[in-house]
Amino acid sequence: MAGIKANRQKMLRDFVELCDRAGFRVEPFQRRIAGAFFGPEREFVALLPRGQGKSRLVAALCIHHLLTARSPRIYVCAASREQAGIVHEYAAEFARAVDPGLEVMAREIRAANGYLRVVASDAGKLQGLSPSLAIVDELHAHKDQAVYNAMRTSMLKTPGAKLAVISTAGVSPVDPLGKLRERALAQPDVKTRGVLTDARGRGIRLLEWRVPDEIGLDNFKWAKRANPGSWISLEGLREQREALDEITYARYHLNRWVGTIGSWLPTGAWQSCAGDAKIADGERIWVGIDIGGTEADSAVVWCNDKLHVNAAVFEGEDAILDVKSMVDELAERYELVMVMADPWHASEMLLDLEQRGIPAVKFPQSDSYMFPAYRVLLRAITQKRLVHPDHQKLNEHVHNAVAKHSRRGWRLIAGAGNIDGAVAMCMAVSKASAPPAERPDPQIVWV
Repeated sequence: MAGIKANRQKMLRDFVELCDRAGFRVEPFQRRIAGAFFGPEREFVALLPRGQGKSRLVAALCIHHLLTARSPRIYVCAASREQAGIVHEYAAEFARAVDPGLEVMAREIRAANGYLRVVASDAGKLQGLSPSLAIVDELHAHKDQAVYNAMRTSMLKTPGAKLAVISTAGVSPVDPLGKLRERALAQPDVKTRGVLTDARGRGIRLLEWRVPDEIGLDNFKWAKRANPGSWISLEGLREQREALDEITYARYHLNRWVGTIGSWLPTGAWQSCAGDAKIADGERIWVGIDIGGTEADSAVVWCNDKLHVNAAVFEGEDAILDVKSMVDELAERYELVMVMADPWHASEMLLDLEQRGIPAVKFPQSDSYMFPAYRVLLRAITQKRLVHPDHQKLNEHVHNAVAKHSRRGWRLIAGAGNIDGAVAMCMAVSKASAPPAERPDPQIVWV
């Protein structure tokens, strides 16, 4: 451990000296980013508001790697051709200042033993590469996860290869950047002090500058703390606040995940419950069903008394037939304690199940039923008593849900898409849960 720390400190000193030679003054927050970048974790994530000099810092880190690595193979993957051009300009400027022997070409800088290539987002051209350093710039702006996946899988080929993502906040916990952030925040060592969150675990490190959700949009002192660049002024932030709508300002200048407004779960809570959700044949299970109709998904979610959850999600006009077939499969494999569904959409199915000897229960979607059921589900997730199999569709439905508050309580409603899986899970978990011990109710997170 001491050797790793000494090596990181030496690399940081060398980096700062290199920046001094180029006339690039490294600010304290940039020094912190660089220090974490040089750490032992194979994957590094830095999230900052817009305007913090991310592209210039990326370029400096790349030139340092180009000059110090044994066989450097560096790929900087930008979201667009324009962004790729910006990073290349910074890298070329830095290269000319520190080493005239570096050959600067269009989108590429060459050393005697390796190269740096700045490319626009094109996952097809990134397959088969063996980078020593891969940087995905502004992942929030990438259209999908293909570029990240291409770079992440390529790391297996080169021992010691590093992947870095430097970006502003995205809009959804299920977009590529959101998934990466949630994985980092689910690590065992997460510390938040003021605007800075530092998360680390096996193989990943994250630094995030972000104004906490409970701080008002017009608190410019907090906004300045999350915008650590010395060139960002209070007056500039006030001007941006006046010129931009609330969502745009919160995302780009407070680094908030505005897609989670009204989010019902603390960040990372759902992902931290992912695991081996085993349900043995013959076990007692509770089944929740939510029929979504022709324009929405339909979901079947089942769990045992240990709250190990599994799910099946169907779409299209034949979804209700798929749901019936799924329940039949479950009845053959497990002991069905209870099957629950909203009678508004599934009354005939419930009656059919009851006539066949399968315990079928009406679970109306009224406030009197759903308010307490959602509280039970929230407790199970935040207390990490629930285990789910990281089912893609169920993940999406959980993250699409937002909390609607009223005097009597709160319930989930659809935000950016279908939430049928979350509703079905709520039914199953609320009935499968043993009466909880006396604990304070967790609070909904209003983002």
